[in-house]
Amino acid sequence: MPQSQTRLAQLAGQWYPATKAKIEAEVDSWREYAGSFKPPAGRIMGIIVPHAGWYFSGKLAASAFGLAAKSFGERGPKLLVIMGGHLGAPSPIVAYGEDYWQTPLGPVALAPELNLELTGQDLIPKTWNGPTDDNTIEVQMPLAKHYAPEARVWALRVPPGPKALTLGALLAKKIRQAPDEILLVASTDLTHYGPAYGFAPAGTGPEGDEYRFQNDRSFIEPALALDPLAMILAGVKNHAACSAGAAAAVAEAARILGAQPKLLDHYSSSDVSPGDISVGYAALSFEI
Repeated sequence: MPQSQTRLAQLAGQWYPATKAKIEAEVDSWREYAGSFKPPAGRIMGIIVPHAGWYFSGKLAASAFGLAAKSFGERGPKLLVIMGGHLGAPSPIVAYGEDYWQTPLGPVALAPELNLELTGQDLIPKTWNGPTDDNTIEVQMPLAKHYAPEARVWALRVPPGPKALTLGALLAKKIRQAPDEILLVASTDLTHYGPAYGFAPAGTGPEGDEYRFQNDRSFIEPALALDPLAMILAGVKNHAACSAGAAAAVAEAARILGAQPKLLDHYSSSDVSPGDISVGYAALSFEI
């Protein structure tokens, strides 16, 4: 039998804690914040969460993850489709061929056999064999292990273009075939604003903060309207999201399934650590 392969954690100790004890303590410290979110009446089929270092946006990603996982009952979801980005529109979907992804909480079981389903949808993926070199999925893996320890993960990076909508339709079909088993997770931060990012149309200070807030909203509002094409446009043209394709795939699946979107929270890195640069963070849920 072929030997199983494990993708190593590269960002532990930098973007999130490096030990099980520290991760569990961090998550526990966010309990009050997580408790401020009202539980859904039904099941959450998808979420959009931020992917900055946990110091900045971990509490928001974790709270959305926990809310969604609990909506599946005690058993939790069987499959998490965790989608990231940091890709250009012409890029193929990026998939991973390993059997496990290392985390400080233990290995997360991956589902590499599902990559074959993309080929059948004319979404021929590129299998990423080298170092991860990307935070969009890795920072979510400890949360996946914490909130859905028995679930397998289908990990994909999605470009901001038509492939995202095709993937969203495929995922909606999979959810219809396996009700109460699949949770979609899109990982994206919003506007990266400030001189260090080369994007500061309104300068710095309060005017810059207001511009960033409104620019974030140019992505959040079409997400709430389940308009994935407008989300992609806002992400690419307005620089309002760094991984718009992943979020658009979830929104397209939600649109097909008739899900109800909800904004859980929206803030920025300036609310955590004021300065001349800021990044927007939002979490949304989609309930069926």
